[in-house]
Amino acid sequence: MSLTSKFFKPAYLGFAAGIFTCIYFFLFYWIDKKQFFNPNVYWGSFSILFLAFALFIHFERSSSSSFPFISGLRGLFFIFFLNSAFYNFFYYLMINYIDSQLIDIQFNVIQDGLNSNAILSNEEQQSAWKISKEELYSHVKAKTILFSYVQGLPAGFLLSMLFAYIFKKD
Repeated sequence: MSLTSKFFKPAYLGFAAGIFTCIYFFLFYWIDKKQFFNPNVYWGSFSILFLAFALFIHFERSSSSSFPFISGLRGLFFIFFLNSAFYNFFYYLMINYIDSQLIDIQFNVIQDGLNSNAILSNEEQQSAWKISKEELYSHVKAKTILFSYVQGLPAGFLLSMLFAYIFKKD
């Protein structure tokens, strides 16, 4: 096994994807702090995860005559696990230690989104969806972010399962 093949193992790819995801979000934070909370930026970060998935799948399929579902699932989920852990830790540090004003920006982004949403133009619907700053502050504590991370793992497992199933090679 060469040094190159070691890099494409799940631990290295998960670590790299996590670091690049943090850099990706930090660049948007640096450009415009509001973009840090832009849903398009958030969903765009999945391209880094999918690239890590693709590298893992490509290397595993080309270096072996088979790509079994279970070992593929294990590797892909580990990549997701590490990537998500890095992102959640980065988010926690950004909100709680690096820039405490981000929570106010996030609150304003949520309010702007609610006010510009045509579906929620009804007063009753908007009042039902409004969140107070106090509630938002309570959601950026370590245990809440950890709980959010754990809640995301089943979705990551299903995503990994989908990729492993589609690209399996027996």
